[in-house]
Amino acid sequence: MRRVAILLLCPVPAVAAPSVLAASGQMVASLALVVALIGGLFVLLRRFQVRTGSASGIRALAALSVGTRERVVLLEVAGQQVLVGVAPGRVQALLVLGDNANLSVSPPAEPFAARLDAALSGNAQAVP
Repeated sequence: MRRVAILLLCPVPAVAAPSVLAASGQMVASLALVVALIGGLFVLLRRFQVRTGSASGIRALAALSVGTRERVVLLEVAGQQVLVGVAPGRVQALLVLGDNANLSVSPPAEPFAARLDAALSGNAQAVP
C-alpha cells in the first residue's frame, strides 16, 4: 500500500513530451490568435459605433487654428452663424451673426503659385 502511494505522488514523465520549440510555437500562435481577435473586435466596434457627437442642426463651416491648442470655429446652428472659440477645457461663443450673414471665403485674386513663379523669375511686381 505504501508503495502505491509513493508511486502516485511521484511525477511521471509524459510519454510523448513535446519539445520546447513546439510548445513555444503553440504559445506564439495562441497569442497571435488572441491579438487578432482583439483587433477584429476593435475594428467592428469602430465601424458600427453610434456617433453621439454629431447633431443634425449643427454644421461646422470653417475652423482656424490660432495657437498651439486654441481654435476659432464658425458654426451654423438653426440657420444662424456662431463664431466659437475652442480651447482645452473651454468653449466660448465669441460672436453670434444674423440669419443672412454671408461670410464666404473668397480665393485670392492671384494664386500663390503664380505669384511665387513670378517672384522667382524676376518679374515680380511690387507686393503691397
